[in-house]
Amino acid sequence: MKKGATMPIIRINSLPLADSLDMKQVMQALSSGVSRDVRIEQAQLSISWQFIAENHYISKGELAEKQTGHSHPILVELLVPEVLSSDLTEKIMHSLAHRLGKELNFPVSNIFIYERQLKANQVFEKGMLANWA
Repeated sequence: MKKGATMPIIRINSLPLADSLDMKQVMQALSSGVSRDVRIEQAQLSISWQFIAENHYISKGELAEKQTGHSHPILVELLVPEVLSSDLTEKIMHSLAHRLGKELNFPVSNIFIYERQLKANQVFEKGMLANWA
């Protein structure tokens, strides 16, 4: 990653999980696991998890109250600076899917990850517009 490039930002959205999990442990495992898998320092990763309220997510015409492995994919938005290589972005996606599946005991086939590229001068951080181009 180029010097001054913003960190990958990972935003996870799901229905409330059916199993009672220790979210602190899950988040720490995701951060350390992705960091190890793709060789990015944890200090360069930002991960957040938002729960979608029961009956506020419709997929294939069906509402759901809890996250299940067979419907309503977990939605993951991956924000990366445009200078990040597509190879590294793909590695992050694969790592995220694998780590989420492992931590949640959840099928990778029901995880939907999409990338958004952040362009230089379209991000405000550290008190200024980011220019890593």
